[in-house]
Amino acid sequence: MSKQIRANAYRVGDDVKALDIMPTRFKSSTGLSDAELAKAAFADLDPSFSAKALAGDFGIVVAGMNFGGGGKTVEGPVFALRGAGVRLVIAESFARFFLRNAINNAFPVLVCPGITQAVQTGQALDVDLVTARISNLASGQVLTATPLSATALQILDAGGLVPYAREKLAQRARVRASA
Repeated sequence: MSKQIRANAYRVGDDVKALDIMPTRFKSSTGLSDAELAKAAFADLDPSFSAKALAGDFGIVVAGMNFGGGGKTVEGPVFALRGAGVRLVIAESFARFFLRNAINNAFPVLVCPGITQAVQTGQALDVDLVTARISNLASGQVLTATPLSATALQILDAGGLVPYAREKLAQRARVRASA
């Protein structure tokens, strides 16, 4: 996973709910293709978002307070954003279910107070996930988000919680075998 992300921002407000990110009609017990997931991203908030994001217009979502709240929808909203080509969400705060599901599924997120005041839709951002430094290339403003923990960075690097856990179990097995 790249630790540097440079892309244009798409700004949303406060209290964007999980069902605003991925509306119920896109949920399926049989699984969805990346193309279907891409169509789901913000489908009701901005029907043009998916096409623009897939075209490369947006790669970072900037949000206000409580992004992804309003329910215990598991991975769907994370997969919808990723399917549309979003590489990172930066928010004033996240609902805990969205935050954990994002990290567990190797989707980077950063908490940054003041981000919605500093970024407009379409502005290019350069983000360093290790230092949590966010540079607005249009305004020159630099913000510092709350850094991700070392474990969260390792989970992202491993490709998600399941691969991370498998890696840790294999390491333990090797240590036991050599003892």
